[in-house]
Amino acid sequence: MVNQRAIVVPPGEGHRVGNVEFLARSADTPRFNLALITLQPHREGPEQHAHAAEDDSFYVLEGELTFTVDDDEVVAGPGTFVLVPPGVPHTFANRGEAVVRMVNIHAPAGFDRRLERGTAPPSSKPPTS
Repeated sequence: MVNQRAIVVPPGEGHRVGNVEFLARSADTPRFNLALITLQPHREGPEQHAHAAEDDSFYVLEGELTFTVDDDEVVAGPGTFVLVPPGVPHTFANRGEAVVRMVNIHAPAGFDRRLERGTAPPSSKPPTS
C-alpha cells in the first residue's frame, strides 16, 4: 500500500541494501525509486544490463564514474547527469582513487524490491582485470 503522507528520511537513515541507500521505496510510491549509491575506489558496478520497462538515471555527487552505455564509455564527474532509457545496455565503474557517491532514480518503482530479492544485477564487484 502506498503512503498517503509525506515521507521524511533523515540523513543516513534510508533503507540499506548493500551499498545502496533507498530514500523513496516502492512501498512509498509506485512512480519511482530514489537511492544514494556509494561505490568504493577501483570497483566495478553491476554487470552490463538493460531494463525492459524503466528509466535508470544517475546524478554524480562526488568522485568520477565511468559509464558504459551502448558500448560507448563516458567519464562522469560531479554534476554529471546520465539518463538511460528502457532497453539500453549499461553499466558503470569507479576506476579512480576517490569514493563515488551518486543519486540513482528508477522509474517506475520496483528496483528496490528486485535488489532485496537478489534479482537485480550484482554490483560493487572488484575489478576483473
